[in-house]
Amino acid sequence: MSYEKYVILENPDPAQAAEFIRLSWRRYVIVIFARSMVTYRGRAASRLDWDDHLIIIKPDGTLLVHGPTKRDPINWQPPGCTVTSMERDNVLVIRSRRPRPREEVVIDCNPIYVILAVDIRRGLFRMYGTESWMISIVMRHPELIEDGFVPIAREHQTKYGIIDLLGRDREGNIVICEFKRRMADVQHVAQLALYVDTFPRPKGARVRGILVAPGISDKALLALKEKGLEYRRLNHATLMKYAEG
Repeated sequence: MSYEKYVILENPDPAQAAEFIRLSWRRYVIVIFARSMVTYRGRAASRLDWDDHLIIIKPDGTLLVHGPTKRDPINWQPPGCTVTSMERDNVLVIRSRRPRPREEVVIDCNPIYVILAVDIRRGLFRMYGTESWMISIVMRHPELIEDGFVPIAREHQTKYGIIDLLGRDREGNIVICEFKRRMADVQHVAQLALYVDTFPRPKGARVRGILVAPGISDKALLALKEKGLEYRRLNHATLMKYAEG
């Protein structure tokens, strides 16, 4: 069959729908709006009674059955399942089988209001706003910490945990940077202080600790000052300018 960017079948009969799903589910993301009943058999058993449901079949074998509320599906099967479809007694029957563990979801549909098949592409996915993302930008633009800062290693393992970013300042001092993507609090100060207190002191150099976050609580700021630690404010807007540059 030739493939379009999207296909819409309005009020298809069960035999037409079954053939379309059989020929198309490995190519398209298929969305079905129909009156349906769902039966699950596997590690447990369940039955979703007849009503209007939204059914989604993806080329990787994922199956989702949604109701009118909440984001999570009522029934689902993970990637790797095999989907079959057939017409039986004027009813569309969709069957999803999972090999390990052995599980099966069977969906009976009648009537079928509409089937939408769309040729979705993966696209390039980028995650913004995580601590790892913040560190990656600082690695490329170390001046965000301070002039003369030189990153040495990210995710440096110690016996007390993992230091997000280890570096040196222009005077050769060790700099330990702890990143937080949200408001920094007292517990984050304690974490940074532990890394600084237990890090080996190079001869003739000191160890500095910098908490990097978009904001910090008053108590955390006070705790930083008491422990001789520092704070650098890096918010999402500033980081995005460097990410896009």
